[in-house]
Amino acid sequence: MKKKALCVLLAAAMVSTFTAGCGSSGSGKEEAKGDSKSGKVKIQFMHQQVEQERQDVVQAIIDDFEKENENIEVESIPVNEDDYDSKIVALGGSGELPAIIEYSQDQAKTSVSNQFTNLDAVKEVIDQKGEDSFYEGALDVTKTEDGSGYVGVPICSWVQGIWVNTAMLQEKGLELPENWDDILEVAAAFNDQANKKYGIALPTSESAFTEQVFSQYALSNDANVFDKDKNVTVNTPEMKEAVEFYKELASYSMPGSTEVADVKDAFVGKNTPMAMYSTYILNAVKEAGFAENLALVLPNKKEPVSYGCITVLGIADGMEDAETDAAKKFVSFLLEKENNINWLNMAPGGIQPVLKEVSDDAAYTDMEERKAFAGLNDDIAAAVDSLQLFGTVDGKNFTEMGDVTNTGAISKMINNVVVQNADIDKELETAQEAVEKLIK
Repeated sequence: MKKKALCVLLAAAMVSTFTAGCGSSGSGKEEAKGDSKSGKVKIQFMHQQVEQERQDVVQAIIDDFEKENENIEVESIPVNEDDYDSKIVALGGSGELPAIIEYSQDQAKTSVSNQFTNLDAVKEVIDQKGEDSFYEGALDVTKTEDGSGYVGVPICSWVQGIWVNTAMLQEKGLELPENWDDILEVAAAFNDQANKKYGIALPTSESAFTEQVFSQYALSNDANVFDKDKNVTVNTPEMKEAVEFYKELASYSMPGSTEVADVKDAFVGKNTPMAMYSTYILNAVKEAGFAENLALVLPNKKEPVSYGCITVLGIADGMEDAETDAAKKFVSFLLEKENNINWLNMAPGGIQPVLKEVSDDAAYTDMEERKAFAGLNDDIAAAVDSLQLFGTVDGKNFTEMGDVTNTGAISKMINNVVVQNADIDKELETAQEAVEKLIK
């Protein structure tokens, strides 16, 4: 891989954590180049699938690929999640990134900003598969800031919405909620705080989780952090209405600053009929014995909105043509239906399809570990299709949204209003000013 000038300053603390190359990656870039003796092109695939059973799945996919492409050798590089960001920065800063990198959508956006990603190669893979092959939401949130390309090739996802225990609703003669008013009606019907029974489980702490959940209500009311011209739009009537609603809804949730575990435990323990959580709650519900009574609905005022994360594969910039071509072939291979299903089967229930052809395929739906959730496939697919994020506007993804999340401006506003009972107008003004200052 050729070294290239970068438009980033690499934090010394991050670089210092990178002490021994890429762990099991060997001596570095020289091993990733073509071998003149064997005639093979050698590339590396860095990913976060560190559990042995997942590594076995990844290696099986690589083995199948190499059988079809005898001139390409792919080395699997599993990296622990805690070390992942620092390794990306260190390797990218030295021009030593593996040819293919597994990213979250936010990691991918940062790597694009740092000029680590070959956007042309990514676009070629997506175009070859066909944009219509992907759920629209998966592509919308992975577009580049100018909307002309993609920060990575979507490979899988997880989504978040309102999980509902339908058996509990039936006991009170209630239907699934379809909009804000319905959600409040269900929540009020079950609220019994004195006996630690709640209408819904929501996060209210100063955390990214709170921002994620609140964003679904705000976006369903056409309230976003930015407009299409990147003007800050936190302090608007639409956002105020969403904050007011969230405060009212949170009055039916657990008291205090609640977090991930609080929400999960309340729902799995049947202390509430509704909870905001990701698809990673599915296995816990299955173990609790009420998977057959599970439904997924989305916050809906003006339109239904889900939150989620799209896992993408990035292709490193600055490589020799042979390496780039090999990387494109491998990423395309992972988009083939059978191979993509094998990837998804590493974590049944947690990760979900981004390809339309996968969701209804028997190899995906009939997996024993997934059968309990088969009835949710269409609703989950609809959630992936309607996925929206703060900072995503009219086909553009503003990278500054990552900085907004890191400062906690939105979650602080929610926590202050809901838990500290602060004045909504003042908190909206404070959050507006904080975001404006940040992007300047």
